[in-house]
Amino acid sequence: MNAIPWDETPIGECTRDPERWTTTADDEAKAICRSCPRRWLCAREACESPRVEGLWAGIYVPEAGRGRTFALRQLKSLAEQHGYTVRERRVYYAESA
Repeated sequence: MNAIPWDETPIGECTRDPERWTTTADDEAKAICRSCPRRWLCAREACESPRVEGLWAGIYVPEAGRGRTFALRQLKSLAEQHGYTVRERRVYYAESA
């Protein structure tokens, strides 16, 4: 499957009210997210970005714990099943003084 370039995909609902997607994971928000044309791109972005949490591609990503690991695996699978290769996330360590 060929991936659609990011700039040709319509803007998602999440850009109109970003707080809704980071503070709650209600069923209506999930439904909107799951029908969004950017869903696969969003899944890839969530996997590649550090410190993501909240609702991404219709999947709630907790701040920490096993639920977070599971959600990120789901997002990676979702992105890759639809033609978007996920790069490994880079881990940055603070330099000690």
